[in-house]
Amino acid sequence: MMSDDSNAPRLDQGVEMAVQRMSLRTFITRYNAIIILVLLFTVSSIISEKFLTSVNIFTLLRQQVPYLIIGMGMMMVIITGGIDLSVCSVAAVSSILVAYSMNKWGLGGGGINTWMAISIGVGAGAAFGVVNGFLIAGLRMPAFIVTLAMMYAGEGIAYIITQGNTIMLEFTSGGYTDLVGFAMGTFFRVPYSVIFAFCIAILFYFIMKYTTFGRMVYAIGSNETAVKLACVNSRKYLFYVYLFSGILCGIAGVIITSRSGNASALTARTDYHMSSIAGVVIGGASLAGGEGTVAMSVVGIFVIALIGNIMSLMNIPSFPQMVVKAVVIILAVLLKSISSKKHA
Repeated sequence: MMSDDSNAPRLDQGVEMAVQRMSLRTFITRYNAIIILVLLFTVSSIISEKFLTSVNIFTLLRQQVPYLIIGMGMMMVIITGGIDLSVCSVAAVSSILVAYSMNKWGLGGGGINTWMAISIGVGAGAAFGVVNGFLIAGLRMPAFIVTLAMMYAGEGIAYIITQGNTIMLEFTSGGYTDLVGFAMGTFFRVPYSVIFAFCIAILFYFIMKYTTFGRMVYAIGSNETAVKLACVNSRKYLFYVYLFSGILCGIAGVIITSRSGNASALTARTDYHMSSIAGVVIGGASLAGGEGTVAMSVVGIFVIALIGNIMSLMNIPSFPQMVVKAVVIILAVLLKSISSKKHA
């Protein structure tokens, strides 16, 4: 009996150490994106003296605005267990329509007319979202096939409108200053567009965490059958997810035009879809659905951004950068898969 009493403290200590180890493992698994981001930031500041300059930091932030906005929509889609490959083409069409309407139809007179041009661009994104949502939620077509088809359709529309040319936002248009000023203006040195993007992220944080819509999005991704058995119209919520994704792509398209002062069909071939998917997955979202948060998705998007930024500062060509990003995506998915099996 004495031996049992003497071993009790050792057993308690062993259990406590095991719990601590488990907690550390859980912390690393859950917040690995933050750890990676901190390590990348530290390494980048050591490798390049240009990294911590205000010019580079604010340029990096401006560049990530479309990715952040598109990423919020992509996060919701992935949480439902779906995918949206059409985001680049939708953003391209929106960007082109904003520039086209301000130049061609004289909607750039400033004030309300500028907002009309913006509405046309965002409305185009919403239209794509409605089609995606109807086909995926209403007709139960596979999200991969539908959004792939819409990606090609959007790119085709972009080339038809532009005839393969770049539409320059005319300086004589009264709305030029309003639109471009939004992208280039600052508030205490922080760009307006960056503030706007983070406001959208904060909005979706509250939507996903505190609203019925957010809870239903997670429920659909976790077990849509259970949602249906609870007599909840899952199709309605799934439709709105793709609608919101389209609207956010439309907003991103407006910002792309405002930042560059032009619009081109080449936007449809940028990496907005891959970088947003990679950022959301690195942030802990599961491609099987049911997992993911706004905060960690933002962190994941900036992980991808830092990788590209430091390689650009080191004058590494774009093609090797694509290889590195591909490796990062594979490692992120692999880590998520391993952690999911350990928790199973």
